[in-house]
Amino acid sequence: MARMRKSAVQIRFEILEFLFFNSKPQIRTAVWRKSTNMSYDDFLKHLEYLKEKQLVKETEQGKTTLTDEGRRIYLELRKSLPSLL
Repeated sequence: MARMRKSAVQIRFEILEFLFFNSKPQIRTAVWRKSTNMSYDDFLKHLEYLKEKQLVKETEQGKTTLTDEGRRIYLELRKSLPSLL
């Protein structure tokens, strides 16, 4: 049985979710390995989108963390996504 491809929203939600429950700043590759099963290049495109939207930020040490807006959006998505999927 073929697996369905995840939508961009699902992928971004999973990245936000990982960062929500792992609130200490995470190295980028840890976020990639633990929140997705996609290529690193594809992951970086989604991460860049989340940074542009100011939902995540990266520290000068290269660690990724959720912004306050990212936390708010994650909580909103968590409420609404089950009814959409």
